[in-house]
Amino acid sequence: MKIIRNIILTIVVTIILLSTVEAQNRKTITGYQERMPGVNAEIRCDGVRLTRTMVIDSISGWHSGFWITKGNKMEKACWNLRQVDSCIGYELKPGTYYVYPNLKSEYDTASITIWVKDK
Repeated sequence: MKIIRNIILTIVVTIILLSTVEAQNRKTITGYQERMPGVNAEIRCDGVRLTRTMVIDSISGWHSGFWITKGNKMEKACWNLRQVDSCIGYELKPGTYYVYPNLKSEYDTASITIWVKDK
């Protein structure tokens, strides 16, 4: 009984450790844009600091395009589906990155999420 318990405990610990390693190798960057009556649209993103070169793995919510900045400098813009395809695999060097969705005139809110993984 003690052997079975130790085996189960070892398996659980291994799964937790592997999950932690995977989580460290993948990061998420999410940005928002919101238009309010009578004021300019507001953009928000907390930003993510990358300590090593990573590549864009997947994108969600990009309906009208998006742009990525590194600090206050434009890094990459993707305005249509063809450009979005070219963004998958795009390398982001170490630094702090922000992502913002393009907001079409007929909408009041938009969001974008990109996932990056180790190169």
